[in-house]
Amino acid sequence: MLPFLPGQQHQNIADAGQDAGIVVFEWVVALALLTNVLFWERLPLRSVGFRTPARRDFMWMAVAFVAMYAGLAVVAVLTHSTSSSSGGATLAQIAAVPLALRIAMFLTAGFCEELMLRAYAIERLALITGKLWIGGVVTIALFTLAHVPRYGFSATLIDVAVIAAALTALYLRTRNFWICAIMHAIIDCFGLVVAPAFAAHAMR
Repeated sequence: MLPFLPGQQHQNIADAGQDAGIVVFEWVVALALLTNVLFWERLPLRSVGFRTPARRDFMWMAVAFVAMYAGLAVVAVLTHSTSSSSGGATLAQIAAVPLALRIAMFLTAGFCEELMLRAYAIERLALITGKLWIGGVVTIALFTLAHVPRYGFSATLIDVAVIAAALTALYLRTRNFWICAIMHAIIDCFGLVVAPAFAAHAMR
């Protein structure tokens, strides 16, 4: 989840009230963006990567996962980091957030953030500049900086950049919004649902 709301300086993923506000905010922005594409720009949703994923797209998603985890491992070794995606919250604190809200969070992150900060941004910047890679570089930077309110300028922000690079590379290779949304949702599902569940079980 993008760790910000308008006027918000810090976000704690274990704060259910903040989490719910972010979910609502991201869906409002995403739906406004889709409305803009269809009724203002008068373009099809294919212009922002809304295509049925092909088998090769899932293959590239698997490649992106491998590359991402390899990158995260290298970062962990170089920075001697054991950072997590919790932004300071323990897995036990995350597990205390209602499960339905955590599910809404990772689904929202997958759909809304990939639309706003991947598909739409890359495609429109490519139209403006004539170069797809420029859109990719800019969106990696935007996605990473958007997480500063949660992580600060810490080693965890490097992890965010690695994840952003993997998702961006996947989009540039497939030009498919859905495949990136699925990958993003899986990543956040692990941090918000799977890992806290294992932690809660281990504490029993």
